Amino acid sequence: MSYDVALVEKFCHLFRGNALAKETADGGFRPWRDEDGTPFRANGAFFQEAILDHLWGQHHLGVYPLMEVEGSPSCNVGWLAVDWDEGDISLVHAVNVRELLAEMGVVSWVEASRSKGYHLWVFLQEDIPAQLGRNAMFAACQIVDSPTKEVYPKQVTMPAKGFGNGIRLPYALGRPQGRQEALRRSEGNLSLEEFTALASDSMTTRQQIVKIASLYQPPPSTRPIITPKFTQRRVDADFKFVARDIWDQGPTHNDRSLALFSFACSLFRQLYSPDAVLEWTRQCDLKWGQKFAARGASGEQQLRKLVDDAGSKMGR
Repeated sequence: MSYDVALVEKFCHLFRGNALAKETADGGFRPWRDEDGTPFRANGAFFQEAILDHLWGQHHLGVYPLMEVEGSPSCNVGWLAVDWDEGDISLVHAVNVRELLAEMGVVSWVEASRSKGYHLWVFLQEDIPAQLGRNAMFAACQIVDSPTKEVYPKQVTMPAKGFGNGIRLPYALGRPQGRQEALRRSEGNLSLEEFTALASDSMTTRQQIVKIASLYQPPPSTRPIITPKFTQRRVDADFKFVARDIWDQGPTHNDRSLALFSFACSLFRQLYSPDAVLEWTRQCDLKWGQKFAARGASGEQQLRKLVDDAGSKMGR
């Protein structure tokens, strides 16, 4: 079978990411792994072969976008997407966001997804921080009052298990008629060749994403901040860095003790008093699963030891 090598390479660059997902027999999606359990990556020679099969063969693929950054807990992404599955109104939401982005100089692509919904894609000239990309898509949706339930990437740090959430790729062979194809602004859909060429020639810059992300208005927190009753300084709620990440997002792995230890160490680095660190760590435990609070007196003793150990490590 002959095929356009340049087209496949461009398609791969548009949808580059971390790991590949493959459709299962029941219609779901799972990471595509080698016989030894190693996941196949959404880059390189194998990715090109897999995309070739996706476009003209039997496998229907998806991609997990989060790409790890060496030395950093945060991740990068090479594309952004929003998925609406709200019935007929989904197309209205997708077009509204597309037109808003166009006013800001960003070309985006609306795709009729596999069933009844619609995807909107933004392809990036260079990889950007996942949080920056999420903020930009949230901002665009906020401005036109569009739902933001399914904004990709869905995470900004790599989950301890898995790769976060992936999304199906368009233009799979055997797709439902009229679906999984990018829509023209006028009547009809774009062919694979047209879409790939146009999308590759109109990728979005980092500066454009920064401009849109600056418009994002985070919703007010629904979690009340419980102010500890201390008399020593520093005791305020304005902690930052690792402590702020854990407080806002919860543990990023399954070891809650390690997360609370990291939280306490971060507070000591920010010059919180031992009593303040103990109380904030206790509140963090209550907020994110009650690792120690549920154990009564023994749990309190373990929590105090954890904070003492954190203080010793930080020289406090």
